[in-house]
Amino acid sequence: MSGFLFFVGMHLVSWGSKKQDCVSLSTMEAEYVALARAVQEMLWLRKLSVPKVWSVKQPTLFVDNQSAQAFASGTAESNQSKHIDLRYHFVRDLMEKKEMKIEYKPTDEMTADIMTKALGPIKFVHFRNGMMDS
Repeated sequence: MSGFLFFVGMHLVSWGSKKQDCVSLSTMEAEYVALARAVQEMLWLRKLSVPKVWSVKQPTLFVDNQSAQAFASGTAESNQSKHIDLRYHFVRDLMEKKEMKIEYKPTDEMTADIMTKALGPIKFVHFRNGMMDS
């Protein structure tokens, strides 16, 4: 499952969850595919929004997988990643153009997990509140 939440300032403006349409051979690959889906949404929101609302020149996307972050920034390569479909590599192009940045956020702080995982009641309430209070 891929999932994302987009905030502009303190307001949740877009969210989504979708079963991935490809088979991933590693957690890093699954996270990279999810990141590509989130970047597509970010680009759509950027085109949709009024320039004064979207004043951030370099939006930040958070991922909870350090390998996916390193792979997206082009600092990590391996034989296990050479088969990843080229359609997902536009993320790297945007990173190189400095049109976005990616930062690591630990899984315990990843509010978007509410979109992709079965959570216990404590985490569910915590992430639900994070969606409303941010």
